[in-house]
Amino acid sequence: MRLLKYILVFLIMILISCASTEEKLSPMQKRQITTETFESDYDNVYKATLTVLQDQGYIIQNTDMKSGLIVGLVEREASGGSQFMQALFLGHVEDKGSKLQASCIVNEISEGTVELRINIQEAKYGQTSAFSSDVTQDVKRIYDEEIYNRLFNEIRLEIKRREAKERN
Repeated sequence: MRLLKYILVFLIMILISCASTEEKLSPMQKRQITTETFESDYDNVYKATLTVLQDQGYIIQNTDMKSGLIVGLVEREASGGSQFMQALFLGHVEDKGSKLQASCIVNEISEGTVELRINIQEAKYGQTSAFSSDVTQDVKRIYDEEIYNRLFNEIRLEIKRREAKERN
């Protein structure tokens, strides 16, 4: 009985330490992370954004060049071994993977200055029981500054590549 108490306390401590400590960001901080300004023309930024998203594996679902909208989706499956172990021990696959959706708005600020805002959302999916179909289990917005910086840098490089190609 005493051993059971120690195990229970140990498990509770592990659960508490694993709890998410996601810091709260203000709307302005979120906008700063997800928005970048480029010194280029609207068409170039729009097409560079499309190219980079496709290079990243996103399937473009919706575009509207007039409004500046681009929506893309990429699906990331959990490893086959992980799914096998879940099926073996749980009788169903709780974590089949996640879907990342990027929605972009390209907005011309002035001639030669364009603002790009990207919002990325991750939705995890899987089964809740052996008899259920796939369901979305957890949806969250991504605000990892490093992810956005890498994406904006790739778009910046694509813009420069396109501008160099136009000069030749």
